Amino acid sequence: MNLEQFLDELRSQEGRNIRALIERPEKPASYVPLPEALNSTLRAALHQFGIEQLYSHQRTAFELYFAGKDFVVTTPTASGKTLCYLLPILEKKLNQHTSKHLFLFPTKALAQDQLAAYRRYSEALNESWHIHTFDGDTPEEERRFVRKAGDFVLTNPDMLHSGILPHHSMWKSFFENLATIVIDEMHTYIGVFGSHVANVLRRFNRILAHYGAHPRYIFCSATIANPAELAYKLAEREFAVISESGAPEGKKYFVFYDPPVYDRSLEISESPYKAAARLGAGLLQNHIPTIFFARSRNRVELLAQLLQRRLPHHLAQKVRSYRGGFLPLERRHIERSLREGETLGVVSTNALELGIDIGALNAVVSIGYPGRLSSLYQQFGRAGRKKEPSLAILIATPSAIDQYLLNHPEYIFSSSGEAAIIHPDNLMIYQDQIKCAAYELRFNAGDTFGSYPVDEFMAQLAEERVILEKNGVYFWMSDAYPASNVSLRSAATDNFVIVDKTQPGQEKVIGEVDYFSAPLLIHDEAIYMHAGRHYYVHALQWEKRRAEVTAVRSDYYTDAHEKVHRSILHLDERREEAKLVRNWGELTLRRQAHLYKKIKIATGENLGWGQIHTPEIEMHTQGAWWELRPHILPPLHTELYSALLTRLAYLLGQLAPLIALCDRRDVSVSSAYRDPQFGDYAVIFHDNYPGGVGLSYKLTSNYEALCQLAYEQILSCPCKRGCPSCIGVWESQQENPAFLELDFKAPVKTLLANLTHS
Repeated sequence: MNLEQFLDELRSQEGRNIRALIERPEKPASYVPLPEALNSTLRAALHQFGIEQLYSHQRTAFELYFAGKDFVVTTPTASGKTLCYLLPILEKKLNQHTSKHLFLFPTKALAQDQLAAYRRYSEALNESWHIHTFDGDTPEEERRFVRKAGDFVLTNPDMLHSGILPHHSMWKSFFENLATIVIDEMHTYIGVFGSHVANVLRRFNRILAHYGAHPRYIFCSATIANPAELAYKLAEREFAVISESGAPEGKKYFVFYDPPVYDRSLEISESPYKAAARLGAGLLQNHIPTIFFARSRNRVELLAQLLQRRLPHHLAQKVRSYRGGFLPLERRHIERSLREGETLGVVSTNALELGIDIGALNAVVSIGYPGRLSSLYQQFGRAGRKKEPSLAILIATPSAIDQYLLNHPEYIFSSSGEAAIIHPDNLMIYQDQIKCAAYELRFNAGDTFGSYPVDEFMAQLAEERVILEKNGVYFWMSDAYPASNVSLRSAATDNFVIVDKTQPGQEKVIGEVDYFSAPLLIHDEAIYMHAGRHYYVHALQWEKRRAEVTAVRSDYYTDAHEKVHRSILHLDERREEAKLVRNWGELTLRRQAHLYKKIKIATGENLGWGQIHTPEIEMHTQGAWWELRPHILPPLHTELYSALLTRLAYLLGQLAPLIALCDRRDVSVSSAYRDPQFGDYAVIFHDNYPGGVGLSYKLTSNYEALCQLAYEQILSCPCKRGCPSCIGVWESQQENPAFLELDFKAPVKTLLANLTHS
């Protein structure tokens, strides 16, 4: 059975659960001739690879490069973006042999993936260029050679930050001849990571100016709403944008699937992961190569097991999981097995959204909206990479945002994607980065770094005795190496290693978990799932950043919960209006994991719970909060207002990403009732980034649009008293039968109507 036959069978058997089926017709290529001035040797090399002409966007990129323009390419997945930058760079290198070129990828895996392709071109051109990766895995002897003789250097922002810029004098020859900086997967440089990277590039530009270099910048990105703006914030230059693709596309089918309802009276539906396993097993049994995207590490392992149980042994062996926490060699093996066809199905977190070559896949199954449209576009683009018909299935969870998208699939296809938001001048990030900049090159009085004059910061560092001011020049005088203590990707620098002690007397590191996730994933008595196996956590050694585990057979997994206490650090702005008071400011969050549940894999039932004892983690961030006026509230018994606000916050939090144009994990919404700081009836928003990036401000500034979206969702939801698709179902409701009879949906609807209608 081929893919289209499978789709026909799916429509006939599951038509009632397919909420939308969108067919996008095949799109022919838009070809243009190779540039007339193209080096004849390069023309012959392209001929070897079967390239006789270019896609239109590739030719545009070539022309912009040699017109001296910086540019960003935002064409779809598998549209030949690599050649957009590689072709002009190869031409430049052939005509100017001393030119050097730097390539930045967000991960080491992507750099390794591209290395072989670049070397193939070098061999085809009969050139002995030195093309190397430079990252944490590069041996010291090779590092010395790359610094001295590298022509093409492939690295990542973390290595540029801590391994290259602080030692820039060793790179003098490379930097003096640097002609091009390519930054791939630009859409990943958002939030804290993107804000750090923007400052790293500020430091880089200072050093390049010091060596008299003026390289061209080229960015490549998935579809986002503001590519030129993001590129400008990252590199502080003006960019031309190439967004029209000339690449061909095969016919694509997009299915929006809502799992069947088992009990309409209780509004219980099939688990989206069980639905994914059922549909996915059908794809794999018909030998249709498929990738599955799940939202978390645990869900990846759970879905991989569900698939394997539904398949005969010879096919079950061809299903693999892939996620963060795997060691590099393990990930490379899975990528290779996909390319070579040994693996038929792979279940991944968003780790495989990026452009790692994993061969040709015909179907993709995404379980739940991944949080950003750019992520969904990347996931959908993983299928049909050889211009054959492809199928993308979005299986909805009961969440309000998933249900909204099922009812409005046009939102996905009419949108230009989210606006990628970064805040390079976030003071927490800026203060770390200006130390790194001062270590690398001295500042003079009156200099600026980004948006701020440096003098006030230098005076503060002088008090800390790390800076010496002499005749208006600021010299770094500390022995400290600031970049080594600054992580680009989180507020914490320490990861936790996971040590397998199954074999007595033997220890083996099987993975790692970041600082903020450790209390939720590897607390004492947790079940940690890795590569299809279950491990029981005997001890989380917090100070040692280490968890000791042993392999077990388990029919359950653990799901941890945390409490978050919010307090106002500083009030920046307050606007009093007829219906509510809007406030903007800075908040302190104190987070602590406090309990975990044991969830039976086969049925999803709760088997019990346990307590978690890990330290409290504190974070400062941006926030905003509404103080609702009493006259817009529906009449209720006093003790019910807290529950009303909780349900309102749930619904607003589910839909907030569609207004803030962000990932659902980027911002949180909660409520407060008769709180001495936030007021009697409050809804609170906070950014889930240290220092914040402005998302809460955006939501509160556009509160009417958010409330209108929530009002439309609650009107369209068919449930009687509330469900996960609108105001949520809470455990207190399930545990107290009398509470079930209370109708919170109607008063939330009334409250939203009062907020949205004059």
